Amino acid sequence: MKAPLISNDVFAATQVHLSVLDEFIAVVQKKLDETPNPFARDSLKDLLGSLTDQRDSYVAYADPVAAAA
Repeated sequence: MKAPLISNDVFAATQVHLSVLDEFIAVVQKKLDETPNPFARDSLKDLLGSLTDQRDSYVAYADPVAAAA
């Protein structure tokens, strides 16, 4: 499968979004590790899943060759 061509602006924006998502994922994971409250933990797990899904969708633009494999 041929990798799609994307503009440098889209690629640069994708890199920024991935960086922000990675930082946010790390913060949420840290809070999850520190939180004993079961309700808060469930909520943080849901948030972590959503952020991970968002991150996965950006990978296709950040590295289209790897995403196509």
